[in-house]
Amino acid sequence: MTLRFPSLSFFLPLLFLLVSLSGRAQVRFVAQAPQIVGGNEQVRLQFVLNNADGSDFTPPAITDFEVLAGPSTSTFSSTQIINGRTTSSSSVTYTFILAPKRKGTFRIGAASVKANGRVLRSQPLTIKVGSAPGATAQQGQPHNAAADPAAQMQRAGSRIGERDLFFTATISKRKVYEQEPIMLTYDFHARVGVGLANVMLRQKPDLKGFWTQEIALPRNLSPRLATLGGKTYRVGTNLQYLVFPQQTGRLTIPAVTFDCDIRQQNYAIDEVDAFFNGMGSLNVKVQRATTPLTVEVLPLPRPRPSDFSGGVGRMALKEHLVSPTPKTNDIATVRLVVSGMGNLKLIKAPQLTLPKGFDTYPAKTTDHTRITAEGITGEMWFDYNFVPRNIGTYTLPAATLTYFDTTTERYVTLRTQPLTLHVAKGNRSAEAADSELALRNADIRDLHTQADVPFAEGGWSWIGSWRYMLVLSLFVLLGLVLERVLLRWVARRNDTEGRRRHKASTRAHRRLQAAEREQRRDGAAFYDALSTALMGYFADKFSLDVSALTRQQIAEELRRRGVDAAEVEAIHHLLEDIDYGRFAPHTETAEHEHLFRRANDLIHRLDLQLR
Repeated sequence: MTLRFPSLSFFLPLLFLLVSLSGRAQVRFVAQAPQIVGGNEQVRLQFVLNNADGSDFTPPAITDFEVLAGPSTSTFSSTQIINGRTTSSSSVTYTFILAPKRKGTFRIGAASVKANGRVLRSQPLTIKVGSAPGATAQQGQPHNAAADPAAQMQRAGSRIGERDLFFTATISKRKVYEQEPIMLTYDFHARVGVGLANVMLRQKPDLKGFWTQEIALPRNLSPRLATLGGKTYRVGTNLQYLVFPQQTGRLTIPAVTFDCDIRQQNYAIDEVDAFFNGMGSLNVKVQRATTPLTVEVLPLPRPRPSDFSGGVGRMALKEHLVSPTPKTNDIATVRLVVSGMGNLKLIKAPQLTLPKGFDTYPAKTTDHTRITAEGITGEMWFDYNFVPRNIGTYTLPAATLTYFDTTTERYVTLRTQPLTLHVAKGNRSAEAADSELALRNADIRDLHTQADVPFAEGGWSWIGSWRYMLVLSLFVLLGLVLERVLLRWVARRNDTEGRRRHKASTRAHRRLQAAEREQRRDGAAFYDALSTALMGYFADKFSLDVSALTRQQIAEELRRRGVDAAEVEAIHHLLEDIDYGRFAPHTETAEHEHLFRRANDLIHRLDLQLR
């Protein structure tokens, strides 16, 4: 019997298959997280799929931790050739940023993913949450900006739900009296991880039935962190109004709509492409609206006093003589000062009765109030001018002011103490006093003329003498020189825009020094100072109001002045990064130094182009 062995052609494919399988990297799916963390630490939970392309990733149920961000997906691949041998590896990482809800030992179950036609499951993990900082912090690992929820952005294409970003309208009181001030506040609430970059009010609220005063908010007002429904939000104030109801009954504050720009990160983009395309971030536009509010306005109690001034709030009344010792036919002034808090700008002038023989004039009102969160506070001055015609001692009767006190809910009448006035004899006539009063109120005054005095005949100044002509020529020459010098001086003094542009760089570098001091102390303050420096620089260069300056307007002004498109794009990205940092500030010193250098170099380059 003859034995036949398989030919070599049979073993070669089998040999190549075995070599291929032996050199192929192993497919694994593992979970990674620190074993011990502190109660205030954030937990970076990762599920890593090695050497395969995954699909249908299913995370475990996470109940003992708050999910601040994730899952974000990142990929990695590498190929090496060593001594003619080629090896390759790849991985797909699914990352969550978690915050512990309480102390204790907690179990995170297995995640699953499909790879190479089968379902892979990771191993369960156990994490111990204590009061002290965890082991990962003690080992001094460098801070990773991606683990910071304030710096983490949503993945491009992520849904922005109604609970991820919303706006609220709140009022300080829902039941008030007519003319009683109410604070109306509009706030945004952006969940950590939502990169809110810009907010614009579509249309101002139509507050019918209210007298309104808008409260000026600081330009660099930083958001604050707040926990709502177990979730962490960044909360900031967009608008504030002080409103005074002018009608009674149920008044409605309508809903308003805000247009928002949200930045999301495209993690799948190539690093080189990301560098030239805004670091891989995309802008998504969404709209959010507030809900209407209802205010119940109570009428002021009846009957109202006949001398009611219309004032509502808490007030005080003072009286004093601006001219303590007037003389006959002199103009004197008595001043009534209404101070306190309430609708001070809407009250009528207090009642003041002067003795007979005094010529009186309507009160002149001066506003010394300011708008605060409590209402309008300060003082209103009412100046009453009068002219005493006769000498003697007179008593100025008490002045009165009746207003409604919201604390006691009743009408209050304020009275001053009578004033004693001693009028001495003056040197002016009644006609002179009347003429001065007329001049004070007149727009055109009479010209005062004077007879010309001729030069002395035969003197050195006699018209036609050589001395006269010499002096006249010198005066003309001096006048021409002074005219040119003064015109140049006045032009420089009046050219406020030119001086502002000339000093723009100096002011910007001074503000950058303030930002540099904030680098290692406070991340939010650093971004605010950096934004103030750049926006102030552009406002000075373009002679515009910094409060109304936008990135689009800056780009248009730069193009109009001949700045190349690449430079304009770089400026746009720098302002975007700073605005995003203000809403989600980085704490890395290296990031701060990088932004600071970009801003400093930008100002230096623009100074060379915008001379």
